[in-house]
Amino acid sequence: MATFTQNVEWHRKIVTSRIFLIALAVHVLFVTFFGGRVLFNKYMEQPDFKADEGMFLKGAVEENAPPAPPSPPAPQLAPTTPTMPVMSTITTTNPAMKDFMLPTTPVIAPSMSNNLSAPPTTSVQASQSIGALPSTMAARGANGRAAAMSKAGGKQASELAVINALRWLQKVQNPDGTWGEKYKGAMTGFALLCYLGHGETPTASKEFGIVVTNAINALLGSGTKFKGVLTFRANIDQPGCYEHGIATYALGEAYTMTKDERIAPVLTDAVNRILKGQAADGGWTYAYAKTEPSDTSVSGWQIQALKAAKLTGLPIEGIPAALDNAMKNLDRVYDPATGSFGYRKAGDHKYTLTGVGLLCKLYWQGKMDAKLRESVKEIMAGPDVSYVAATSNLYSWYYNTQACFMVGGSTWEKWNRMFQDELIRNQTPLGNWPPIQAAKDKSLNKEDTMDGNLYRTCLCTLMLEVYYRYLPTGKEGEGH
Repeated sequence: MATFTQNVEWHRKIVTSRIFLIALAVHVLFVTFFGGRVLFNKYMEQPDFKADEGMFLKGAVEENAPPAPPSPPAPQLAPTTPTMPVMSTITTTNPAMKDFMLPTTPVIAPSMSNNLSAPPTTSVQASQSIGALPSTMAARGANGRAAAMSKAGGKQASELAVINALRWLQKVQNPDGTWGEKYKGAMTGFALLCYLGHGETPTASKEFGIVVTNAINALLGSGTKFKGVLTFRANIDQPGCYEHGIATYALGEAYTMTKDERIAPVLTDAVNRILKGQAADGGWTYAYAKTEPSDTSVSGWQIQALKAAKLTGLPIEGIPAALDNAMKNLDRVYDPATGSFGYRKAGDHKYTLTGVGLLCKLYWQGKMDAKLRESVKEIMAGPDVSYVAATSNLYSWYYNTQACFMVGGSTWEKWNRMFQDELIRNQTPLGNWPPIQAAKDKSLNKEDTMDGNLYRTCLCTLMLEVYYRYLPTGKEGEGH
């Protein structure tokens, strides 16, 4: 009996130990399999760089190359020769207002070196062509940009600032392809001009092609819905004359660079709105009302729009005659005592609109004369270009930069020394430009809103693109 009991107890222990061993083996297999999988994923999966994290990477990236790892800490980010940063993945989103100024990983602090012997390139359009362009726009391709910048004193840091601005603009584009909140016509036109000025088109730009496509489609939508009006409203009101002129300017460039035939009828209608709105004195006023002397500021955008329309080669009647009459209005507000161009009459604005008159005159007549040489003196005698000074004025700088570039020589050399570095060092790490501090300025220059940030960023970007946006040709009627 004792032996039987002992045998039963022995068998029970064997069974228990077998169960224990089996359970132990199962646990070992479970830990080995799933633990190994976690470790495998950790070391083998590609990092996910999201656009909203603002992940800028150090160095240029070759076409089709995999994403590079994040940059090292800031103290180690100052290379001897700066290279273009590339954002790994960028989506077209519209972050909430509270998000668009959030801090992100800073971009590489650019050097002010003027060495363009090996100009930086990006993945935007390494060797792609944007097709035949008028001679004045011919430097917008990648190779043309580098050559034009080298010739005119553009710096690597300037091109870096433009790329960063284009990436910021991409991030804040609205889902419907527009930009801005209150002034969508103007902001969409401004932003599109920035991309086109850099040679970005739907087919030639790998990085920004979809951005440009959506912007063009948005303007076509407004022009189709409202019979040529590009303000995203049914009418052209007081601010609408600015918006319509700027948007028409952009749509004209878009047609020249893409030859998208959808643009032609909408652009023709938009240009005809401008032609119809021209006043008897040759200029334009708020809402195209024609009830008071024309406004040089409003007129400047209409002249730029008409010039862009003429460069398309489309058979739109009335453009040359309208530009001839516009020159008569500029003569009306010219002050021979100072060389300045006034607002509604000679002498009522000594400095801020002189660049408007000078640029528009050079746009159309294509050459200097004694009056315009006085205008150049007026501009160069103005206050120093300082972003943080009480005299800062991005609007006048936008025109002065282009006008001085067209004049060339010592005028351009001096202006280039003043404005280029000043804009570069005042760009934020995000790629936009902050509000200016000028006390008397009540415009979007000072507003810390989306429209304000777009306005400043586009004006500064267009200024830094001056080296290749429009080349001086000296041809009558083509000008800059």
